[in-house]
Amino acid sequence: MPDILFFEDEDEAPRLPHEVEITEVQVRPLPDGRRVVIQVALTPFIESPSFDVTILRPDGAAERTLSVVSTMDRMNTLTMHLTRPERLPEYVARVELVHAGAVLQTREVRFSMPAETQADG
Repeated sequence: MPDILFFEDEDEAPRLPHEVEITEVQVRPLPDGRRVVIQVALTPFIESPSFDVTILRPDGAAERTLSVVSTMDRMNTLTMHLTRPERLPEYVARVELVHAGAVLQTREVRFSMPAETQADG
């Protein structure tokens, strides 16, 4: 029996929990050198997905972690604060899509804080 599509664009059809994917992660450090805006885009979904965001310091230690549980939005914008910002070397923002205790997908983005961070810190 052929599948019946209710969406003109197959990529826009809502997906089952284990089929949801992170489509994009953008990281934008703010000029104050202490905050980072992270945008996470997801494919359409049937059940609200959850994901974890971790900012790793240049030495690999976790600076900040947060969990988004059952998001209602495909595009999520989060602001995370750094306690001891450093300009160099780079930080890593790690986003892990999770379902039923398992990590389905991981995306990482490297970023550096603006020069003002050294003066603040």
